[in-house]
Amino acid sequence: MVSVQLYAGADGIQELSDEWESLVGDSFTAAFSRPGWHLAAMDAFRRRDVTVFGARDGGRLIGVLPLCRIRTDARGLFFNLVGPPGRGDYQPFVADRNLVSEALPAMLDAALRHYGRHGVYWFPNVPATDPGLAVLRSYLDAHHMPFVEERETAPRLRLGGVDFATAEQAWPASHRKDVRRQRKRLAERGPVSLWQPSSIEEAEPVLAEFFRVHDEKWLAQGFPGMFHDPALRRYFQSILRRLWRRGACFSTLRCGSIDVSYNFGFFSGGWIQWYRPTYRSEFGVYSPSKIHIAMLIEEACRMGWTGFDFLLGAEGYKTLWCNDEVEVLNIHAGFHQWAPAYFWFSRGKPLVRSRFQSTFFRVRAWMQGARKKRQPK
Repeated sequence: MVSVQLYAGADGIQELSDEWESLVGDSFTAAFSRPGWHLAAMDAFRRRDVTVFGARDGGRLIGVLPLCRIRTDARGLFFNLVGPPGRGDYQPFVADRNLVSEALPAMLDAALRHYGRHGVYWFPNVPATDPGLAVLRSYLDAHHMPFVEERETAPRLRLGGVDFATAEQAWPASHRKDVRRQRKRLAERGPVSLWQPSSIEEAEPVLAEFFRVHDEKWLAQGFPGMFHDPALRRYFQSILRRLWRRGACFSTLRCGSIDVSYNFGFFSGGWIQWYRPTYRSEFGVYSPSKIHIAMLIEEACRMGWTGFDFLLGAEGYKTLWCNDEVEVLNIHAGFHQWAPAYFWFSRGKPLVRSRFQSTFFRVRAWMQGARKKRQPK
């Protein structure tokens, strides 16, 4: 008989932490499934009524469903969502695979009792292969809850135990030659190497530099800099602390003593994950991110890792490297087709995003640039 217990707030997450970690295991989704991932979001953003629904079978934890009330911004027209405290590029259901058909409905029942049958429930970025996905769909149908699914893919390079020379041969010839040429050109400026911090204390000043370089590059291209927002800086600082030695993988490409490319990423289930990259604009002619990726792939081949994961996003450059992909589904579920919140997330927001997103970004970038010019030197 499956029973569900409720665990409130950060203290509840901490109470479950060890058992929760044992459920997560070591898969390509692990970094986004750990307790620390959700605690990092709570450190930086306002999350109300955080509750973890823990399913147990005979006392053994067989599933966790972390949810909270999220007040959206103008992009969500300030509607409330019930969703996970932290949203990862992969957000599987954390449950015993053999018992998910029992654990997930029990946890969803408890969530509906706790948060009520109104508003919109949000299940972001569930891998299409997740065994809980079919369970969720059946549950929503049985409870007459309309839902909408948006699909997105994460390109990745599966290595399959090959060496770097063999991995290179699978890339288009022009791409392979350009990577080698740019690496040789950059090496003329100084020794090229990968750097990873050995401690949080060593990482933190480089992370602060990453924030500045990231925003300068995006503003120069006419887009807003995300780290102008203090909450986002706190978020990444907290991810580093909460997931240190549990999946956080911060690295730079160095030319001599200068960090020219950065990746705030993860290592999960044998996969290097390219999450938030940037590079110094003054080194752009050398394609530093391209060299950085190649050297991380070279390291993955040397260590016998599974592959290199570019995570979500349809940027064209990713396809030059990849031979595989993961599909995820972003699901919004409501209680009435024409309820304002459900209508916005199912129809309104996708339409507005497709037509006006680039304009919105450019206006934000212009505003940030204008504020920067007014600041005293």
